[in-house]
Amino acid sequence: MKKLFLFVFMIHSVSIFAQEADVSGGIATVQFSATGINDMENQAFFNYFLQELDNASEDAFQDQAAIGEKVNALALGSSDCYTAECMKAALDALAADQLIAGSLSFAKNKYRVKLQLLDPSKAEKPKKFSIRYKGEVDGFVTELQILAWEMMGKNPPGSLTGKRKPSTESILENPLFKTGILVGAGAFGVSNYLAKSAGASESEDLANSQDKNWSGYQQAYDAHMSSADNAKTEALLSLLIGAAALGYPYYDGVF
Repeated sequence: MKKLFLFVFMIHSVSIFAQEADVSGGIATVQFSATGINDMENQAFFNYFLQELDNASEDAFQDQAAIGEKVNALALGSSDCYTAECMKAALDALAADQLIAGSLSFAKNKYRVKLQLLDPSKAEKPKKFSIRYKGEVDGFVTELQILAWEMMGKNPPGSLTGKRKPSTESILENPLFKTGILVGAGAFGVSNYLAKSAGASESEDLANSQDKNWSGYQQAYDAHMSSADNAKTEALLSLLIGAAALGYPYYDGVF
């Protein structure tokens, strides 16, 4: 049913977008780089998005075939490079007023969209937009359509917002929730590292300040140095935990 739903819309959209003019300027929208879905599904999702962009904007859109031919020779098209440099190169090659490009992924019944909007006046800093949605395909399509309006700086119509279906993703599944916990753990680890390092330094100072002529010198010295060594070990462990906790969100692709 899902594939039939997408297929029917894709066929309907072909005739609409085939009428776009192949001109410079206007808005260039690059087809999503997709994982977890097939080409037909990606095309259908992209068509939904593109049609809603057209509804939300009075600007012209460049021809999709022409965009594909030009972008495929660039890093953005050949290796899915979405850095500011790759986006700027594509914008220049297309001679567009604005460029929209990004990725769509589907895994564990969850859709994730990451898009960027670039215009020549702010070529070094593309605007970033994203969606996370768990649920049926029609609910995701609605979110994708609403995103199109938001990217054009417009409020989506009530016909879209009224049919929104809440994502079924629980807070525990959301990586931002996990990230909050990990960042807290990382901050605690770093704070503990600083405290333990200061404690180790203080113990070393106390050990070195002992009077060597005192009969209990060696015992006191050894006790303070042992305390310093323990504090250093705990400080190193705290630092490793803090670094791992802060680094995991980047590894997991949250940022």
